[in-house]
Amino acid sequence: MTHLARTLTVAAVALILLGPASGVRGQDRKVLSPEVTKERRIVLRLQAPNAKSVQVHGDFSAKAHEMTKDEKGVWSFTSEPLKAGSYQYWYVMDGLTMPDPANTYVRPASGVYKSQVDVPGEGAEWMAFRDVPHGTLHEHWYVNKDNGTARRVVVYTPPGYGAGTDKYPVLYLLHGANDFERGWTQTGRANWIMDNLLADGKAKPALIVMPFGHEVSGSTGKLPEVRALRESLGVEPKAKGGGFGGVGFMEKDLLGNVIPLVEKEYRVFKEADKRAIVGYSMGGMQSSTIGLNHPELFAYVGAMSGNAREAALAKALADPEKTNKAFKLIWLGCGTDDAAINGGRALDKVLKDKGIRHEWVESEGYRHDYQIWRIYLRAILPKLFRD
Repeated sequence: MTHLARTLTVAAVALILLGPASGVRGQDRKVLSPEVTKERRIVLRLQAPNAKSVQVHGDFSAKAHEMTKDEKGVWSFTSEPLKAGSYQYWYVMDGLTMPDPANTYVRPASGVYKSQVDVPGEGAEWMAFRDVPHGTLHEHWYVNKDNGTARRVVVYTPPGYGAGTDKYPVLYLLHGANDFERGWTQTGRANWIMDNLLADGKAKPALIVMPFGHEVSGSTGKLPEVRALRESLGVEPKAKGGGFGGVGFMEKDLLGNVIPLVEKEYRVFKEADKRAIVGYSMGGMQSSTIGLNHPELFAYVGAMSGNAREAALAKALADPEKTNKAFKLIWLGCGTDDAAINGGRALDKVLKDKGIRHEWVESEGYRHDYQIWRIYLRAILPKLFRD
């Protein structure tokens, strides 16, 4: 789905909700949504009197919830008390996926415009905007010559970069299959997490480079629809570099386009011990496969909620002693309520059996979402580039 098509879809949703057929006028003025109570519950409301059913999906819960309609045609849902933090949610109204029209704090993801809401309170300061020196986000566009797609990479430079002449190490930070290159800053808060760690003296200043992880430009369109289209045409994803974030394509794009662009445009070190590669889900598979197969490029490798399979790591596993010398950090983590946990445990066992040093973290009760990926990024950043 193109950006224009997605924009028109959202516009159509607004017409459905606000047009005469719905009997609703001034949706955003009549309905307060979201509302955060003093008990840290999220109250969501949607004025849609003609709708037959509305569900809310979000990373505050493991399941979708049915919303209830009152006599005025307002659907509502109230969450359980939540930890302080930031949450994403969206509605499915009579089968139509949509953001909360009363909430302008929204971001695109794969096929879903996700509304966001912050729940204030103690314990979330590490990822909140604070009055500390802040880094800068840059955007670069380039063309991938292999398939002719226009692609964007987001680059974070730490506070003081623009006023100095020093070189910096680089973290290449990869996203998951249902996301794109802005996900780590729009929802993952990678820039604020790094700003706060630097202000507290807990991390080394570094660039964070966030590339687009799919082969097909526009893969932030609805992933199931893309798959269905390919199946209807009898086209199977390629074993390497398929349209859904294949490792082969990502490796070629990263090494052939992204790293050269960064090293041309920025003052960065080019040695392996000054480079890290980390990702979540699909990006975890990419980061662990690419990183562990390229010790000449990366000395720090991290994979959250997704990782390479044993067969893809023959080079690293063949000589454990050499691998232990090459890598300063191999970090793996996953939530216990995440289906990816079995793959993580399997790789942990393989590395243990081979005597390869690494860290494996299981996080009780966490699922496959940014609630744990932000925590993991906070844990990994202080471990990078320590002499």
